[in-house]
This record gives sequence, C-alpha cells and structure tokens, in this order.
Amino acid sequence: MTRRPRLLEPSRLAPVQLDVRRVFLVGIAVWVVALVVTLVLLGLGRVEGRAVATCATGVVLGLLALVWERRHRSR
Repeated sequence: MTRRPRLLEPSRLAPVQLDVRRVFLVGIAVWVVALVVTLVLLGLGRVEGRAVATCATGVVLGLLALVWERRHRSR
C-alpha cells in the first residue's frame, strides 16, 4: 500500500477573509511615497528617470487593481 505524501493532501485550513481593497490602497500609498522620493532625487540628479517611471507604473497598476477589485467585490 502506497501512502500519499502529506504535501499533496488537501488543506484543512479555512480560507482567510481579506479586504484586498485595503491591501491595494496601502500598496498605492507606498508607491506614491516612493514616487515623491524619486522625484526629489531626480531633481537633485541622484537617480535617472527610469526610477520615476517605475514608481509611476506601480501607482497606475495599483489603481487598475482597485478597478478590478470593485468589479469583483461580490465574489
């Protein structure tokens, strides 16, 4: 008789209820702070525009995640 490894057994834990909107808002806030910092550093000549673009992209993706969350809130 072969025994299945425990790793492959279904989990007995209940799913955690999580407000992803709050998670997305915190993430957006972190990206906005990073964007402000990189804009200051760009003004001082310490970073390139690529860092600013990266932070701005993080903000935009966070906003898109909020739109996605709003459409799928009932699930």
